[in-house]
Formats: sequence, structure tokens, C-alpha cells
Amino acid sequence: MTVNFTRLAGWALIVGTLVAAFGYLAANLLAPGSGDEVFRYHLWPLFEGIAVGGDVIIALGLPVVLTFARRAPKLHVVGYAGVFAALVMLNIGEGVMEGFVKPYLVDHGGIPTEQPSGFAVFEGVALLCLVVGAICLGVAVLRDRTLPWWIGVALLVSCLLGALGLPGRWFLLPDDVFFAALFAIGVHAVRGRSEVATAGIVESAAV
Repeated sequence: MTVNFTRLAGWALIVGTLVAAFGYLAANLLAPGSGDEVFRYHLWPLFEGIAVGGDVIIALGLPVVLTFARRAPKLHVVGYAGVFAALVMLNIGEGVMEGFVKPYLVDHGGIPTEQPSGFAVFEGVALLCLVVGAICLGVAVLRDRTLPWWIGVALLVSCLLGALGLPGRWFLLPDDVFFAALFAIGVHAVRGRSEVATAGIVESAAV
């Protein structure tokens, strides 16, 4: 039996973005209070764990974005690498700490006010990867035109919204816009829209 890895990766993006978005929204909208108090919410680890699980699924399907590369393959590669690195470092790595370590600390001496040594650098590198990756991937989508233009715009807008530092629960909006763009890429991969792009790459290589 032949496995269509493009469609499989597309489904991973679809399922992963839905699961992750649900986890983040449930955790942050249902948790009472603000600040460190949210970590006392008894369902916080469950919802954050669901979100991290969704992020892992997204990471598995993310390589499908490369199948849409035609005119800007280098931008696609840089965009993929940056988004993948940020996904692993922030959503998964820091997400585990937010979901399981901080809820434990809040009831066992409290969460330290000072960050661990080097953690600021870790976050800075991850955020840089996210910005560079999202911008490069957004520009690549706009240049290649193998995907709807609004997907590229959504990727760029997610960076702009993130830079604005939206107040309250609105801070989730940049992630939701970004997940919506990845969800749409997954849908097009499942529908086989990447076949045209793949064929273009093969033809270019043959020439």
C-alpha cells in the first residue's frame, strides 16, 4: 500500500492546529484569576497538555509547507526552519514548563520571580526564530502563489499582532491567526494542491 505522505502531513497540520488551539483557549479562557493564580486552576495541566500534544502533531506535519515551494524555495526552507525551531522551543519546550512545572511550584514555595540563568537568551532566540520564520514563510507564500494569498498575509499579520503585545486574553489572537494559516496549508495539502508546486520543483531541477 502506497502512503501519501503529503496528505498525511496535511492532516497532521489540520488536527494539530485544532487540538493546540482548543487547549490554549480552554486553559486561558476558563482559568479564573490572572497572573500566577491561573496555575492553580485544577484543569490547567490538562488543557496545557492537550495544547502541547497538538504542537507535537503540528511539528510532525510542518514539513509539508516545503511541498508548496516553487519560485522561492530558499525562503520556504528558512521559514520552515524558523517556525519549526520556535514551535519546539516555545510551544513545546516552554509549554511543558507552563503546563506542569509552574502549577507544581505555585503550591510548593511559589514561582521564583527571577528567571533561570540563560532563559532570557533562550526565549530571545526562540522569538527571533519565530519572527524570521513567519515572515520568510509569509513572503514565500505570497511570491510563489501556490497557496491563497491570504495565508501569507495571515502569517505576516500574526507577527505584527504579536509585536503589539495585546492586553488581557487578546494575547492569544496572534497564535490563533498563525494556527489558522497552518490549518489552511494543511487543508490544501490534503486536497492535493501541492502537486502543482511539487511538479514545478521537479521540472526546474530537470532543467
